[in-house]
Amino acid sequence: MGSWFWNSSVTLVVALAVALPAQALDDSHDLIEASQSAHSEGSGFPVTVDVIVDEIRDVSISDAQFQIVAEVNLTWVAPDLNGEAISPAGTYTGRAINKILDNSWDPGIYVANAEGPRDTIARSLVVYPDGKMELYEKFAAQLTMDTSVPSYPFSLIDVHLEIQSANHPLPGLVFAPRRFDFGHHDATHTVVKGNWSLNDHHSETIDISSLSHGGSSRFSVAVFHISIVHDFMDVAQKILAPLLAILLLSLIINRFSVIYATESGADNGSWRVGGQLTLLLTLFALKFSLGDYIPATHYLTLIDALFIAIGLLVVFTLTWGIYIIHLFQSGRIELAGKLERYRNLMYSIACLVSGSWVVSFLWA
Repeated sequence: MGSWFWNSSVTLVVALAVALPAQALDDSHDLIEASQSAHSEGSGFPVTVDVIVDEIRDVSISDAQFQIVAEVNLTWVAPDLNGEAISPAGTYTGRAINKILDNSWDPGIYVANAEGPRDTIARSLVVYPDGKMELYEKFAAQLTMDTSVPSYPFSLIDVHLEIQSANHPLPGLVFAPRRFDFGHHDATHTVVKGNWSLNDHHSETIDISSLSHGGSSRFSVAVFHISIVHDFMDVAQKILAPLLAILLLSLIINRFSVIYATESGADNGSWRVGGQLTLLLTLFALKFSLGDYIPATHYLTLIDALFIAIGLLVVFTLTWGIYIIHLFQSGRIELAGKLERYRNLMYSIACLVSGSWVVSFLWA
């Protein structure tokens, strides 16, 4: 009985000793099997992509660009390794990385939507005994973004990161996004800087054509989408409050500045024209001062509609006041008085029509 118990205990210990390392290498074995299976089926050579976004800043909606600091980790098993490492297992940095990749298999990634070369902050390569390789890079870059924002400043802005290979077309390399996070869980810092807030994020893989490799090949692209939105308080104090103030002042001047006939020819109404003209010039100045907050598009956005609608209302009131004064000064007092009595009705109709047009952009 004691011998049976001793033999069983030894067997259990040996089994655990074998099982624990095997469990630790499950990811590597799965990647190797996936790579071999993909090659045998002709579906492509998989390279998993993990991305952590550390910082997004200097978002310029007018220039359609932003700054990003991100970490990328690529994992693969080189097709020519066959389970054996081309270099001793370990972590490599500096020029040793390029030497190993040149002698084995280099994914040759670049950021497709970058406006210039990325600035590499840190880079390392880990070679495992089973042939798995992990290429890590932390970089900073200035990227372009999609400015299809018809309901801006209430639109979601898609700032995205596109990772593409320059060395291996399909099916020689197929990206497989696996992890997509914002910041490290043990670090307390704001990832999206400035007057923006993170709304959502997701990743996808697409394939596009390229002039590389003769122009007839297609390349896999891992796209990491990041949806951000303008903070409402920032929009309210910089855009909505000034525009509503101009509209309210125009309404007050139109309502309480009464033009009536005098011996000098209704000169008492001239300041009504001057007040509306001042508001119109203020509106133009506000439009130019908000240049960085207004997207440069070939179509109208919500913020453009707001400026146009309020500008037309001020012009309408200014023109109406000038014409009323003209009627008084030309002696057509009865017609001038009649039109003056209808000014509030006409202004209300103009406000309703322009307001309906502006609101329609919220569902564009």
